[in-house]
Amino acid sequence: MDFIREPNRIYFNDDTGRLAGEITFPAINDDQTWVIEHTFVREDFGHQGLAAQLVLAVITAAKAEHHQLQPLCTYAKAYFDNHPEYADLLVH
Repeated sequence: MDFIREPNRIYFNDDTGRLAGEITFPAINDDQTWVIEHTFVREDFGHQGLAAQLVLAVITAAKAEHHQLQPLCTYAKAYFDNHPEYADLLVH
């Protein structure tokens, strides 16, 4: 899946150009922290692991750009609960 990155958003479209999934992460604390506020995958793209791939894309970007993360959406919270190896990226 090819993801498209915009400031504070990573998303992908279907073959017709319609939004099929996205994750949004506005910046706070003088752009030091990204708040993962919304993860969405359209139902017809569900059960393919794409939500996890979106979270991983944010994790990869946060590591590369030295940001901390604060997951607010339920999916992202559960992802971090199940992947303690990324706990060092979380705001405490």
